[in-house]
Amino acid sequence: MKVAILGAGAMGSALTVPLVDRGHEVRLWGTKYDVKILDVIAKGGLHPRIGVKIPDLVKIYYPEDLKKALKDIDVVILGVSSAGVASVSEQIKDIIDRKTPIVIVAKGLEEVGGEILTMTQIVERIIEGGDRIIYISGPSIAKELAHRYATMVVYNSKNLKLVENIKKEFETTYYKISINDDVIGAELCASLKNIYAIAIGWFDGFAKKRNGLEMNNAKSAFFAQAIKEMAYIVEQMGGKRETVYGLSGIGDLLVTTRGGRNGMFGMFIGMGFPVDKALKEMEERGVGVVEGYVTAEMMYKFINGKVDKSRLPLFYSAYEVLFKGLQVLDAVEKVLNTLSKLSTF
Repeated sequence: MKVAILGAGAMGSALTVPLVDRGHEVRLWGTKYDVKILDVIAKGGLHPRIGVKIPDLVKIYYPEDLKKALKDIDVVILGVSSAGVASVSEQIKDIIDRKTPIVIVAKGLEEVGGEILTMTQIVERIIEGGDRIIYISGPSIAKELAHRYATMVVYNSKNLKLVENIKKEFETTYYKISINDDVIGAELCASLKNIYAIAIGWFDGFAKKRNGLEMNNAKSAFFAQAIKEMAYIVEQMGGKRETVYGLSGIGDLLVTTRGGRNGMFGMFIGMGFPVDKALKEMEERGVGVVEGYVTAEMMYKFINGKVDKSRLPLFYSAYEVLFKGLQVLDAVEKVLNTLSKLSTF
């Protein structure tokens, strides 16, 4: 198969490894934001984000070569950031065939035309054929995948026949794929886990301020509540609770809390950094956009009026810390007091 990966960031680039191992012709196209990365990997250097050499068989395409990258393509993988999904979808809609499968990697919500949309909703609005869209969810750290460490993800689509065929083409001995038809549930899990990872990360900051002893008891309480709230939100928005209890929910939240920029951002807040200073610290460390921070405001609008706020004490406390000036210690006390009053926690 000829597979075009659009976006040379961490995950898009990591996916070149299993696809080349399966013998596919892989084309990696970068946006204007990826040019420095393309320059490095085109010369055989290590990818700056994932620390591996991209397979020699991968064909590199610069921003101006999009049409060449998509010529006679069999599958398109959208590996750009959530902010770039609408723009790239507009660029490719008149180039690719109407039946070409589109696989989406980006996680989050974006405002388009005054409406908050998921990634698949954005693509469906711009490119015809919602039954050819596949959304990847689940625990997948790009660097681990690029090093061929065992990884299992979920490919979600309304078209299970299509996703079965893609699974057969993409799976390797180390890259395993399960399938699901709960697209909205998977997408919400992918967005929510970043928000909850920030809140769980607060305790790492508290620990650093004290004696360094990890606060796993409290983190576990927040983790359990995060899953409970995710299941409620997913169900209220038309998804399945079961999706939250699998790789897309528990699996992805677990891996996100054990490392990554969202947990780090939460740690800085727990250490006493004001939110703006914590964001500045993240920027200075060059770790990129804190997805959970961006998504929290979008999610607040997305679920507004569709949920019972009293059932989401952790989500709304995290939101108030990030955007309303609520002190993090007050937020933790508020959440724990609320949870202790529940009869079924």
